[in-house]
Amino acid sequence: MRELRADARRNRERILRAAHLAFLDQGADAPLDQIATGAGVGNATLYRHFPDRADLIGAVVVDNMARVAALAAEVLAAEPSAGQALAAFAQRVVEHRIVAMLPILGAHVEQTAEFRRARAHLLAALHALVEAARAEGALRSDVSAADLVMFLTVLTRPLPSVSGDLDDAVRARLLATLLNGLRPGGATPLPGAPLDADLITAGLTTANRGPAAQADTRVPGP
Repeated sequence: MRELRADARRNRERILRAAHLAFLDQGADAPLDQIATGAGVGNATLYRHFPDRADLIGAVVVDNMARVAALAAEVLAAEPSAGQALAAFAQRVVEHRIVAMLPILGAHVEQTAEFRRARAHLLAALHALVEAARAEGALRSDVSAADLVMFLTVLTRPLPSVSGDLDDAVRARLLATLLNGLRPGGATPLPGAPLDADLITAGLTTANRGPAAQADTRVPGP
């Protein structure tokens, strides 16, 4: 029984990772058959874990928030300075493309208790990282945790007509430019006010009330 549970857990993790990449590149309508193939499981296994598309989308978003929160805490504890932790966080987020799920899928996500807990944990971890970097003088004062997430979201999206080594090179240059812009020395003030995480989440999930966002939520049978 323990072996079966471990196998089921691995299958679920594979499905979440495959769905993450598919949704990142193709949006919320990514084919579920393709996700199952990418996870190396059959359609029936995917449906057993996630009976409909909404279940899968919600699980991907919650899993993504947990991964980003864990990374923020990990680098802050491991790196010798908060500034280096911030840079390591940004680099690994872009490398593994793990920060863009809520902006992409927010309109299709129900704000369940599990979602709210994961979001609160994520915001706490991000605020700790940002505040430590700011206190150290490694981050400009007009950048919020929500700003950081949205900036990095842009770098995790697919690049137009770019692939392979060139894709990696472009992302590296964009990331270096972003990190330079986040430093306080000689920085030009950013326009407007720092982004607010509550307003962003509210804006991203408001469309969930509309009929268009409710369409195509049921998964066809295996």
